[in-house]
Amino acid sequence: MRSGLKSAAAGTIGRDVFTVEAPQISAPPAAALRERAVGSTGLAYLQIDRSGEIRDWNPAAQKIFGWTRDEAVGERLTELIIPPALRSAHSAGFARYLVSGESDMLGCPVEVPGVHRDGSELRLSMTIDSLGEDGFFAFITDQTDGHRAQQELQRSNTLISAILQHTTAMISAKDLGGRYLFVNGEYERVFQVTAADMVGRTEADLLSAPVAALGRTHDQEVAETGTAKTVLEEIPFGDEIRQYVVTRVPLTDPDGSVYGVCTIGIDDTGRQRNEATIADGERRFWNTVNNAPGMLYQFRMEPTGETSFTFVSDGCRDIYQIEPDEVLANGGNVLQTIAVEDLETYTASVMRSAETLEPWDWRGSVVRRDGTRRWLYGAARPHREPGGATVWDGMLLDRTRERHTELDLEAVRGDLADLVSRLAVLDVTVPAGDGPVPALSALVTETDQGELAGMWKSAAAGDRVDAVLADGLLVRLRPRGDQSIGVSCFRLDGCA
Repeated sequence: MRSGLKSAAAGTIGRDVFTVEAPQISAPPAAALRERAVGSTGLAYLQIDRSGEIRDWNPAAQKIFGWTRDEAVGERLTELIIPPALRSAHSAGFARYLVSGESDMLGCPVEVPGVHRDGSELRLSMTIDSLGEDGFFAFITDQTDGHRAQQELQRSNTLISAILQHTTAMISAKDLGGRYLFVNGEYERVFQVTAADMVGRTEADLLSAPVAALGRTHDQEVAETGTAKTVLEEIPFGDEIRQYVVTRVPLTDPDGSVYGVCTIGIDDTGRQRNEATIADGERRFWNTVNNAPGMLYQFRMEPTGETSFTFVSDGCRDIYQIEPDEVLANGGNVLQTIAVEDLETYTASVMRSAETLEPWDWRGSVVRRDGTRRWLYGAARPHREPGGATVWDGMLLDRTRERHTELDLEAVRGDLADLVSRLAVLDVTVPAGDGPVPALSALVTETDQGELAGMWKSAAAGDRVDAVLADGLLVRLRPRGDQSIGVSCFRLDGCA
C-alpha cells in the first residue's frame, strides 16, 4: 500500500512539476527580469517561507555562506546560517512575529551575526521584509571585514591608553587657564595624587610658588607661539631635587586654535646623565615616532617656492616604499608619487595653507614604486619663519583600507539602486499633494482605490506605509523631508 501511495505521489509530483514549469516559459517579463537581477546582484538574496525553510538563494548568498542553492533550498534558515548559541532566541523571535505580526527588524538594515559553512563567524548587514503569506525575503551584505577593522581600532585605543598609564614619563594636559584636564598613572605615582582629584586644580596646588610660576610661564609661551618647547626643570621633593626634561606641546582643535598644553616630563635626576642615558632616551623617542601610525614629517617651502623635507619618520617606507634618507635628500621622490588625478588638489591645498597659514588637510592617492596605489590622509599645521619660509609639522595616515570600504559601500549602494530600479514596476518621488499620482492609481484596481487613498493620506502625514493590494501589487510609500513621497511598486506574482 505504501509503495503504491509513493508511486501515486511521485506521479502527481511529476505532473505538478511539469504544469508549474510550463507557465515559467512564458513568465511575465518583470518576473524574468527579477530572476536575472537577483541572480546577478552582488547582494546576497534569500527567501524563506513562514515555516522558516529557505525557498530561494542566489549566487551571492552562496559566496557569503558557502552553501550552494541546491544545498540551501529546503533547509531551515536557523540550522544553516544562525550561530548555534543564537538559534533558540532566533526561533523564539520568529515564532512571536508569526503570532503578533510585529517586528522592529522589517524594512530596516540591522547588523546580525551569522555563520559560514566552515563554522567561521560572520558579521552581516541584513534588510528583511515580508512577502505576506509567502514568507519573507532578505538582502544581506558581509560586514565581517569592517567589524574586524572596528575591533582593531578599539584595540589601538586600548593600546594608547595602556601606554599613557604605564609609561615612566609623567604626562599631563592643562587648559589655557593652567587647570589640569588629565594626568597619567606616573604623574599620580610621583605626586601621590589621583587623576580625579587633579582635574580643575593647578600646579600651584602641588609645587612651590617659584616652581609653579616658572612652569606657568613655559605653558603660556607654548600656548601663545603654538610651538613645542623642551626645557630642563628642577622640582624639589622634600630634601631631594629631581631634574626633569620637560616637553610641552600645544593642544589644538581641528581649526588649529590652541585650547591647552600637553606636558611630558622625563625624570633625569642627579645631573649625571651620560651618553648611554641620552642614547637610550633618544632611542625610545625614535621608537615612539617610527612606530606611530603613518608618517610624521616636517615640510619646508622657501619664499622662492623650493620645497624640501627636513624630517620624516620611518613610516615613509610603508607608505611610499622610499627610504627616509632618500626623502631628506630629494623631497621630489615623494611628490612624484602623487597620482596624476590628485596632483592639482594637492598643490592647491599646499598653496592655500601657505598663504593663509591655516591647517593643511588633504585626501588623495599615491602610486608607489611597485605600481600599487595607496590612499592617504594628510594633516599639518604651518608656521612662518622670520626669513619667510613656511614650515609644516604634520603626519600622513594610510587610509587605503577605509577607502576600499568606501568603494565597496558605493558599489553596494549602486547594486541596490540598480536592483530596485530593475525590480520596481514604479519607482518615483513625487509631491505629497492631495492624493495618489495618476501613474500609481493606474496600477491599482478599482476596488483598491479607496485603500490606496487612505495609504496616501497616511504617508502624507509622515507614516511609512506598505501594503499588498490585488493582483499581487506591493505598494511602498515613504515620506520624505521635503513634503514629497517616495513611491515604489513591485509585482509579487511569480516570486519563488
